[in-house]
Amino acid sequence: MTRRVLLMLAVAVLVTTTGATAWGFWTGAGSGSGTATAGSLAPPTAVTATVAPGATTVTVGWSASARATGYSVDRVRNSDGATASACATTQSTSCTDANVADGTYHYVVTALYASWTAGASSGNVTVLNAVPSVTVNQAIGQADPAATAPVAFTAVFSEPVADFTSGDVTVTPATATVAVSGSGTTYSLAVSGLTGSGLVRVSIAAGVAHDSVGAGNTASTSTDNSVLYDVNPPTAPAPVATASPSFGTFVGNTAVTLTDAATDAHSGVASVGYYRCTGATGSCTAANWTALGTSTSSATTYAVTTSAPFAADGSYRVVAVATDAAGNVSTPSAATVVTVDTAAPTVTRPTVNGFS
Repeated sequence: MTRRVLLMLAVAVLVTTTGATAWGFWTGAGSGSGTATAGSLAPPTAVTATVAPGATTVTVGWSASARATGYSVDRVRNSDGATASACATTQSTSCTDANVADGTYHYVVTALYASWTAGASSGNVTVLNAVPSVTVNQAIGQADPAATAPVAFTAVFSEPVADFTSGDVTVTPATATVAVSGSGTTYSLAVSGLTGSGLVRVSIAAGVAHDSVGAGNTASTSTDNSVLYDVNPPTAPAPVATASPSFGTFVGNTAVTLTDAATDAHSGVASVGYYRCTGATGSCTAANWTALGTSTSSATTYAVTTSAPFAADGSYRVVAVATDAAGNVSTPSAATVVTVDTAAPTVTRPTVNGFS
């Protein structure tokens, strides 16, 4: 009878412990020996935490723990140990932790089975929500319009990048070349290989330069990322000379007004200078001319008035030279001949019948 009661008690103990995390068995009464075996809950393995550069969501994954019925996931901030629940209790082997603030963290995944727990940690993961932004503008001191190359621009990133190269720059015209120098946040862009006049513009596409955690830049913004490149000089026709009184090509003892309808195809005419050379024929160049004046404003023509501009009566050649806004200078225009006569004629008393 005693043996039967003991056997039933052993069975009852075994039945009531099947939902616990430890189990055992006993032999019946008699001269035999009894043993008991304790079970354990293994922690999850291969715990990982990953985040895309510039993102705010961390993905946590792990390998399953034997006998676990669920898992809890906590985020631990490395700087101060602050801990927060990252994911609700789950039976899955992964979860996502959204809207994580900037910082460096590790994640603790805890396996759950009844009242038993076993945890394991991931490696560190750094969240950096900001991505680099960049502005591109004319370099300080760059002439616009410009008549010489290279044409200089400056790119400034909001945070240091280490992989920014000339291949990351989009330039107009496409045949031009770009040399990049600098480091960290600030880079100089020098555009050369320009084969003709026109607008030079640079920009930087999104995702070509990356910060320390691999986040790519946003597309560049600018307040002035273009420069007019002008290597073609203006054209100056022969000037027009007017005076009052004027008799054909002869002017009296008065001021002479010179005008010229100079043109320029790109940057525009900035000024027209007027020069004279003595005589009605021959070349008139910087080697032998005398400056008469310069006009810097125009509606349709550039006009300048010269007072007593000529040293003495006689014939003169007047030429015009135009300069555009980029500094290109035209060749001297064809000459306009002006004859100056300021001396009044003399009249002798007439002789009538031998008497004057």
